[in-house]
Amino acid sequence: MELKLYSAAGDNYLPEQFVKVNLTSEPSALFAPGTQIFPAAAGGLDLLFNPSDFKAFQQAGRLLAGAGVFKVNLSGVKISKREALFFLQGLYDGRNSLQVVFELDDAALFEIEQQANLLFALRYLAGTSSKVSTPLSLIERLTLLCAQTAEQCAAGQVTGRIIKRGDAEFEHCAGLRAVGSGSVNDPAMGIIDFIPAGLTDSAPLDFALVGKGITFDSGGYDLKPSKFMSTMRTDKCGAVYMAGTLAFAILNGLKRRVRCYLPCSENLVSGSSMLPGDIISYPNGVSVEINNTDAEGRLVLADGLLQAQQDGARFIIDAATLTGAAKVAVGRDITAYFASDKLASELQLEELFAENEEELWRLPLRPYFKRFLKSERACMTNSGHGDGAPGASVAAAFLQSFVSPELPWLHFDLSSAYMAESSPFYASAQATAAGVYSLAQFLCRQ
Repeated sequence: MELKLYSAAGDNYLPEQFVKVNLTSEPSALFAPGTQIFPAAAGGLDLLFNPSDFKAFQQAGRLLAGAGVFKVNLSGVKISKREALFFLQGLYDGRNSLQVVFELDDAALFEIEQQANLLFALRYLAGTSSKVSTPLSLIERLTLLCAQTAEQCAAGQVTGRIIKRGDAEFEHCAGLRAVGSGSVNDPAMGIIDFIPAGLTDSAPLDFALVGKGITFDSGGYDLKPSKFMSTMRTDKCGAVYMAGTLAFAILNGLKRRVRCYLPCSENLVSGSSMLPGDIISYPNGVSVEINNTDAEGRLVLADGLLQAQQDGARFIIDAATLTGAAKVAVGRDITAYFASDKLASELQLEELFAENEEELWRLPLRPYFKRFLKSERACMTNSGHGDGAPGASVAAAFLQSFVSPELPWLHFDLSSAYMAESSPFYASAQATAAGVYSLAQFLCRQ
């Protein structure tokens, strides 16, 4: 898939090879009410467009992709750089190359092309098959992505480190050891460190990004039904999007030291797999009884959270395709997140996401949800149980046990990371890269 952008003021494209698209507020009387795209009297297509609609330009891209139009001439259409990026996000389907003429200059188009290609790379990588993206290969590809971005921008230094099965440090990764025990592919903790130009390796670690990288999730001995297992190659979206957030922030001038922690593993069934009833113990003294082998993501995230704190992170953000409950609560067009009331009020993340036409919804983070993790044999179970257990909030409560109460912490349950069917507003089917744009902006503003 290739992306090529052209300036309407330039002479390096042939108009007859593009579909001229006009944005209009007038529906056609020749078509049924509600028709949004129709032939223009002067040739090309008219697209029914209301600039005040939610994600108006991204909706326009989705409509054209649905009609099979991927060579688009938007000359004469007033559009900002951000709107052009959103339009391309809507137009992208992961299969067809895109060629678009915008009413923008070459410098703006170069910037948009860089950003769009990065987002497309994340969406592609998040959907790669599990035989292609094993835990170690995923870490290597994400490290390379961040390093190439930093080199391209002369923004600073990116280094990578991998702690894998067999290394002495890996013995402290209780979650990865348990979850990855059933696979021949080594589970590993990838660490990507970004030091901006002008700083040294003694600079404080301002932000830690922790992303769940389960490259395939069978559910373990609590085996998933086949209809849920078929998309489990995308259970690595947390790792891809956290590393992608770092790369996108670097591209946009990140000045803070940020380190990305990528606990990556497969969750498979074999004679050596973790079993219901196993108890694992973490370095912070928390013991966990495994009552559901399909609640594995939180086990490996705990490793990343503990490692980030050990390294002195001042602020932690984690992201994972963690619970089906989050999707039930907010749907696939909205990202769910958790934060203390005080931190949510201070950061105003929902307002930032709204600026970027990305939807964010805060779910409750309460200490009393830990009662649903009660265990008679350990500090807690890894999965909620009992009448009325709110799955996404219980998972957040589990993770909270691995974060110091004094440390600012945000948890994103990526309900919108992947779509089995395309959204009329948002993105084509498959991975979406939801939240990357806004979270990168958040890092750059700090």
